[in-house]
Amino acid sequence: MRNLGHCISALVASTFRNPDSSQYQDFKSALKCVNPLVNFTLMAQYRSHTPDTLSCMESYLQIFHRTKDIFLELRTSKATRTQANRQDRELRKLMADQRAKEVRHRTVANRRRLADQVRVERSDRRAGLIQRENHFNFIKMHYRTHFASHVRRFGSISMYSTEIGEQSYKDQIKDGYRRSNKNEAARQILSNYGRQHALEIRLQTIEALSKVEGVIVVDDSGMEMPTVPSRSTPCPVLKGRMKNTSTLTELSTALNIHYSNMMEKILRFIRQTAADDGRLPADPTELGLLPVEGFAQRVIPVPNFQETDRFQIHRGLCTGTRAFRNGGSGNNWVWVQTGGEANYGDLRGRVVAQLLVLFRIRNILSEAAAVHPLALVRILDPINGARFHIPSGHIQVRNRING
Repeated sequence: MRNLGHCISALVASTFRNPDSSQYQDFKSALKCVNPLVNFTLMAQYRSHTPDTLSCMESYLQIFHRTKDIFLELRTSKATRTQANRQDRELRKLMADQRAKEVRHRTVANRRRLADQVRVERSDRRAGLIQRENHFNFIKMHYRTHFASHVRRFGSISMYSTEIGEQSYKDQIKDGYRRSNKNEAARQILSNYGRQHALEIRLQTIEALSKVEGVIVVDDSGMEMPTVPSRSTPCPVLKGRMKNTSTLTELSTALNIHYSNMMEKILRFIRQTAADDGRLPADPTELGLLPVEGFAQRVIPVPNFQETDRFQIHRGLCTGTRAFRNGGSGNNWVWVQTGGEANYGDLRGRVVAQLLVLFRIRNILSEAAAVHPLALVRILDPINGARFHIPSGHIQVRNRING
């Protein structure tokens, strides 16, 4: 749920985006139920809380409990379905016997009307039985009500996560057993973990020393050793070099993109950049002769929420017409920073875009021979000033008309 919470709300909203008149109210109720549950789950992962965050968690949970009945029919157990089927069979037989006695005295229109009424009554009784028998009274639904009170008493919930123990079982036991020769494996597992733990402590010590400015005094001898510069923030990396993409023409052919459209976008970008020695040529002929490398993936480090010194690795795929893992083509959606936080309303200067091309072009016509990593994207423009759409709780976007 930790990673699912980042995308499930938008996926549900996208799935329910075009309901017909009979589905509109149910779809709207489903969105009202899913959104607060996702918000509650994401806020529960905070490493520190304030009275405001705890109040928001309780509010989200109350909204979820008020709107969760829309999913009640999906909680039907096997025993409840069996009981509902048995009731439906008995009711169908009883009503069939009654119609058999009265059929001689009714017209065709009356018989059709009676059949419709019987069908509606059977459906209502089945729904009533399922409504009475179904419930959300199970432990994983109940323990959420204690989150806020436990945080007030004991601190952040993440301190009591069982994930650490489960991960330790994998790292310390299973991996160590695989590396052993399966003969007296327990002793080898302990030895393997002891060496691994010692190396990790050593690396952490080196990292801590590297963050200290100036010099380090070694023992009591007075010898001084300069520190190692602290590690910088990880940089995005291009991976998955494509074959036969040495020029823009070959790259556009490989990705099934019209060459003139791609050239137009690149030239527009060049005109907007500052003029210097490393700037790409604005002449289409010269630009088309420059060496190019196409890539299928961009590795993007994203800082963790409330842990800016730790990063999650996100991968933006751009495979063009090539299939990714026996599926369709992989052209991922990404965030693109296009301005300051005052732009695009609640998006704070960011827009949604789909990766079309990832490539690197070298300007061999300049003395510096600078390398320019570029990406061609298809941007979606936000609607209503990028403000949240109240019924769905999301920001709506549409295809860009011009540019």
